[in-house]
Amino acid sequence: MSIAPGEQLGVYRVIEPLGQGGMATVYKAYHPALDRYVAIKILHPAFKEDKNFIARFEREARIVAKLDHPNIVPVFDYAQHDGMPYLVMRYVEGKTLKAILRETNAALPVERVLAFIRPVAEGLTYAHIQGVLHRDIKPSNIMRANDGHIYLTDFGLARIAQSGESTMSQDMVIGTPQYISPEQAQGAPVSERTDIYSLGVVLFEMLTGRVPFTADTPYAVIHDHIYTALPMPTAINPALAPEIERVLLKALAKDPAARYTSAGDLFVALETCARVSPAPTTLTPPPQPVAPLIVTPQAQPVAPSSVARTPPPPEPVAPQSARRFSAITCAILAVIALALLAGCGVLAFSRRDDIARALRLSPAGQTETIRSARDRVNANPNDPIAHIRLAEALASANQFDAAYAEYDQAIALNPKQPEAYLRAGAQAERANDLDHALKYYDAGHQIAPDDQTLLLNIGDVYMKQKRYEDARAVFEKALRFDSGNAQAVFRMGEYYRATGRLAEALREYTRAVAMDPNLPEAHYGLGMLALQRGATDEARRQFQMVVTNPKSPADLKDQAQQQLRALDKK
Repeated sequence: MSIAPGEQLGVYRVIEPLGQGGMATVYKAYHPALDRYVAIKILHPAFKEDKNFIARFEREARIVAKLDHPNIVPVFDYAQHDGMPYLVMRYVEGKTLKAILRETNAALPVERVLAFIRPVAEGLTYAHIQGVLHRDIKPSNIMRANDGHIYLTDFGLARIAQSGESTMSQDMVIGTPQYISPEQAQGAPVSERTDIYSLGVVLFEMLTGRVPFTADTPYAVIHDHIYTALPMPTAINPALAPEIERVLLKALAKDPAARYTSAGDLFVALETCARVSPAPTTLTPPPQPVAPLIVTPQAQPVAPSSVARTPPPPEPVAPQSARRFSAITCAILAVIALALLAGCGVLAFSRRDDIARALRLSPAGQTETIRSARDRVNANPNDPIAHIRLAEALASANQFDAAYAEYDQAIALNPKQPEAYLRAGAQAERANDLDHALKYYDAGHQIAPDDQTLLLNIGDVYMKQKRYEDARAVFEKALRFDSGNAQAVFRMGEYYRATGRLAEALREYTRAVAMDPNLPEAHYGLGMLALQRGATDEARRQFQMVVTNPKSPADLKDQAQQQLRALDKK
């Protein structure tokens, strides 16, 4: 939803946009009666059609608005504008920790880290006592005001985005790959220690100058949080004291039960180690004893929710700063990054695009990739991700039967994880083995009936098989589940275009673009419709939007470029 400067939202007058994220657009606004500026977060229009979400929004906004701590940005109000919910919060002028780290581009001194983390830990401890988890601790949600005050932001969106059941799709929407906990990434129950892990990642970045895990794709980063041993902080920053390194290792334990029990415990441990650490990791320590964290006196602790244990990392890895990559190794990593956990929301990307990129390896690179992936399977025969990696490598060399066998092994090891079904189905589609693709997608849908990607892929296969009415039934089912699903609306447009109902196709493509203006598939569909009615200028405009859209999958971008070249020849 676009709000123009000067427009009224209830009693608030919009001044200017401040930024846009995956769930909301933020505006600076003015409240004339109270003579103060506020920040207004208007949630994405896709939520407008979800009546359950609106009810949840109102319920959870009341809870979040009750958080009252000097280091938590407060929620002043919540309401709706043209049916679209929004939150009104304190407007804070300053810089995020993310901006500060970007400017510094190096590890921060320990005393500066303590100055940031203490107020964050205080606010987080208070929220946990109230029974509220943040679920998205990261540097962009930590702000230093111009007067030096530190705030923890976005409790509102983190709470409201969660519907009451911890699932992969819900948690992935509100988590960020570089800072997500292993249990959150796996869709396991979350607790206060989930926030402790994310805060530990922030600490790691502040003390070493980089996050623990980086990779070419979000899925690769998530996989490393679950399975890969933490790089040793002192290998990245040799000036870091061993005592502080032990604090980071405990905060970032894969098993939630092994972490600190509270943000307060983490801070006290960090400050205590900083006081005994030799130079140059900290300045001369102040003489006073460690002060307790400030929480509301009347608040009573709540019992932490149960947390599923995560498996230990299958093997240690060398510190990333010590790695050296050859050209072949880079090619290997490009394919390894393809086969990872299921995702959705802001983390989802095209599996077909991944596969297309994998095919660009040279024959020598494919052989080396298969060998490396097979070695990984031999070393970790019970790791389903290792089997998926090998399957991707085999498929990139068109060894589909062997690839299917590895996918089947991954499914047998973890039958409730949709990723193997999705990957296997996508590979079968690439080989034009549509019956095989349908078998995998349908099996995955049986174990994950709420996974919209699996459901829509079933409809896609039906479309390729020209089983149009079956495809329509699938797309309608997806829309009954989520009427604001722009991908499902776009696919209804595809159904109408394939069956010659161009007016209905235009309507559905336009609806999809209204829900998600950056949806490249819908723009491509509008371009094809424009071609069919001879509107070449409009077709050119739509195809150009696909080509310049960073969200466009590589194969779709190639198709749009082909259409543009064909138009240039006319």
